[in-house]
Amino acid sequence: MLKRRKSFQMILLFLVTLTMVMAGCSNSTSSNSEGKTKSDNVSQGKPQQGGELTIAYAVDITNFDPIKGTTGNDHALLWPVYEPLVKFTPDMKPEPGLAESWEFPDEKTMILHLRKGVTFQDGTPFNADAVKFNIERVNSKDSQISDLKSIESVEIVDDSTAKVHLAKPDSSILLALSDRGGMMVSPTAVNKYGADYSQHPVGAGPFTVSNHIPNGQIEYAAFKDYWNKEQIYLDKMTVKVIPDANSQINALKSGQVDFVPGVAAQISSSLEKNPDIVLNSENTLGHFMLYLKASVEPFNNKAVRLAVLYGIDREQLIEAINFGQGEVADQPFPKGYWAHDDSINLNYDPEKSKQLLKDAGLKDVSFTLVTYPIEYWSRLANAIKGQLEKVGITVKIETLEANAAVQKFMTDNNTDALTGSWSGRPDPQMTINSLYSKDSFYNPGKISTPELEALIAEAASTYEQDKRAELYGKISNEAIIQQGIAIPLFTTPATHAMSKKVKGFEPNLLGKPIFSTLWVEK
Repeated sequence: MLKRRKSFQMILLFLVTLTMVMAGCSNSTSSNSEGKTKSDNVSQGKPQQGGELTIAYAVDITNFDPIKGTTGNDHALLWPVYEPLVKFTPDMKPEPGLAESWEFPDEKTMILHLRKGVTFQDGTPFNADAVKFNIERVNSKDSQISDLKSIESVEIVDDSTAKVHLAKPDSSILLALSDRGGMMVSPTAVNKYGADYSQHPVGAGPFTVSNHIPNGQIEYAAFKDYWNKEQIYLDKMTVKVIPDANSQINALKSGQVDFVPGVAAQISSSLEKNPDIVLNSENTLGHFMLYLKASVEPFNNKAVRLAVLYGIDREQLIEAINFGQGEVADQPFPKGYWAHDDSINLNYDPEKSKQLLKDAGLKDVSFTLVTYPIEYWSRLANAIKGQLEKVGITVKIETLEANAAVQKFMTDNNTDALTGSWSGRPDPQMTINSLYSKDSFYNPGKISTPELEALIAEAASTYEQDKRAELYGKISNEAIIQQGIAIPLFTTPATHAMSKKVKGFEPNLLGKPIFSTLWVEK
């Protein structure tokens, strides 16, 4: 009994320590100290009710069903519709969502106390039955989400209480419920529309989808019965899909759009002196990377993966592609974040790349790299192509619309490599599980090692902060330095540009914009 009580105390200590360390990380890495933020644009004056905003977004949503989306770009488009069980603060502290509180009686049990009087956008009630339905759906064979696999079952205590039973301790479970896995969909709508549910999304969030033109625009209307409607100000939001970065900025300058998230470095620098535009820049948990399909040639040979790992000059990419903004990524967590391991250093070493191929008896190595018809990504892909040709690796570039590229690589498993980014997750264990676990959707080659799987499992059941950080260092070393499962490239600040009339924006460590809190100064 004493041992169980001690374990539970460790869980609570972990949660408190986690949030404190993350808060410290956020402060220490803030772009404000570097003079990159023109204005923080948070809480400027008293929020005003009513009005509309138009937002430019580079890609359309991959799927309005949270369990079937495939990219981190989806989150900003899902959040207006779906309220999660747990929310997060800008520095990744868990805070109440549809679960207004929680407790851990022991290390394998979590009790969620749910908000009363909440309804879905179709008028049906949100309750413990809905929680059970959603979590079971997240863990079904139809889902792309693996974040909740540690959940064995959900017990309905009463309408407003759900007891979650874990198959094993899971240090990430609370913040995992702030991601897609915790987004609550209407069971009634899912049962009504079946396979067509994504065409009729129904959540308990502050906005409904009133119209969606694929690859054109998404129109959101305020949900009048939202449980926290006093904190939602806009009547309507329109997201216009504009892939071209210059077209986005031209639309912002002309007043056709009011907000542009994720502005590239070369563009943001040109806007610094524009009196009509506000810039907000912050460091994030994300990084740019190459995804590899390691189950087929040439990447089923570890020597090729490692040759690519050492054959890329990341510093040169930062200078050429990002105009000097960013840092080399040698692991999935950025410098200054508590899960980063300072002992891991990935240096550009073209001679080592050549030797790896020579020792493996490999000649005429080539692969196809899929990228997107967007100038930034095209420049990145061609820069990588040029660097790898110097070490004897031929790269063929295939350009596809973003969602089609992800579909071809991640779902169809029909190409060798993909340029992409990892947007980070609320808890580092979620990132580790997604990128390196052999069963993860984001590891399409399903490559792993017994050592790596053992480390991932140990980290999931560890709650002490320093021990977790030590394990993540070992995992990064095994997954990247030893195996080359995925190829990290660099990190960059996330910069958002907006009209001066846009208020209420608050950045977060994920670097993903939350639109529903915005308001318009009239």
